Amino acid sequence: MNTACSKNGIIVALATPYGKSAIAVIRMSGKDSKALAERFLKNKLKAGKIKYNVFTSGDFTENLMAAYFKAPKTYTGEDIVELYPHGNTLIIDSIIKALIGGGARAAERGEFTERAFKSGKLDLTECEALADIIDAETPEQLNYGNARYNGINSLKDVELFLNRALSTIEAVIHYSDELEDGETDERLLGDVYGALDEITARLETEIKGYAGGKIIKDGFKVALVGKPNVGKSTLLNALLGEDRAIVTDVAGTTRDTIDGSYVYKHRKFTVTDTAGLNDSTHDEVEKIGIERTKTAAKEADAVIFVTESVKTDIIPDFGKPIITVLNKSDGVKDADTDYQTATEDGKLKVSAKYKINITALKERIYDLCPKEVSGICNHRQFDCVRRCLDAVNSAKAESKKADGLELVAAALYEGYSAITELFGEAADEKVISSVFERFCVGK
Repeated sequence: MNTACSKNGIIVALATPYGKSAIAVIRMSGKDSKALAERFLKNKLKAGKIKYNVFTSGDFTENLMAAYFKAPKTYTGEDIVELYPHGNTLIIDSIIKALIGGGARAAERGEFTERAFKSGKLDLTECEALADIIDAETPEQLNYGNARYNGINSLKDVELFLNRALSTIEAVIHYSDELEDGETDERLLGDVYGALDEITARLETEIKGYAGGKIIKDGFKVALVGKPNVGKSTLLNALLGEDRAIVTDVAGTTRDTIDGSYVYKHRKFTVTDTAGLNDSTHDEVEKIGIERTKTAAKEADAVIFVTESVKTDIIPDFGKPIITVLNKSDGVKDADTDYQTATEDGKLKVSAKYKINITALKERIYDLCPKEVSGICNHRQFDCVRRCLDAVNSAKAESKKADGLELVAAALYEGYSAITELFGEAADEKVISSVFERFCVGK
């Protein structure tokens, strides 16, 4: 994103999907947006009112509704004008072309939200939550995104505490000579040090719930692993409820990984079908497929090891939770969600072909999902919180030393820098740009 040009001027974009619809929304933001729009509108705009109007440019005329929202009480913190014409691409293109000809420019991806961020309307975590709301595929993802967007984040208190703690310590370091005795110093520092354990516990809770938050946002990833021709592709199709993978009686039909997703109990699950494990193969293509199988298993949150033998196969250790499935158990009774009654020596008996005990398998996969969920859910957020925790722990260690006050201040400053970076106050421009590039042009 060209952040230099995104800071100034009037921007315009279509805020609804491009194509035929009953109504479209064209949005402008920036100083003098109202004046620009009124050059083409028959009637003047009134703040906070949506009124009928007529847009005219040359020989082009469109009857529409128009609204004006006055800064600073707007989404971007700037004046905003929205036009609601008919959803015809010819109409949309004609209006946007006229506005750009009048002095506006086409908005970049996420530039409206970027302006909201830079005007202090949203912090960076709220912007990320908004992007997740737009991308949500399940009710759980939508609710989680809304909770984070609405500011349910205990880390705001951590930022406030670290700010106050630094002010207190700096005062003790620089102005203690002006105090009558050392009792005030001890009391002030005691308040700071006494709260460090609580701050540490809060940061640790966020980190502990990171895996749960990330899985809600991205989905729980499962890899189907096993020998050739044990029914992995059929099981993938059964889990997805559609024919995603090609199924034949020929061993080694699947030579590459195939992904598909399903939703169970409002949670998204992504399943990867993989090439069969065959240590005796001399086929170079099959060897590449097996390596990709191992990679998929290592990147997954859990592995389903598929077998058709009642004997115990040697299961590779991928360092992930494993569900062993005894496939082709065509005579077994469907246990629905009660997988405890569908097991044999720890193996879950299923028939992918006849879709028996597929719900029981989904229930067992669901049980592997982390139960604790925090407000952080991506690598950027996790890194900021982890660095803050490391700094606070360092401050706690230095606070036990008689001459460690300056080092305590230095450590807490590192923690404060990390937490302000989380909310975007000190984030690198490249990091900020990568957040807004996730958005569509009109948001």
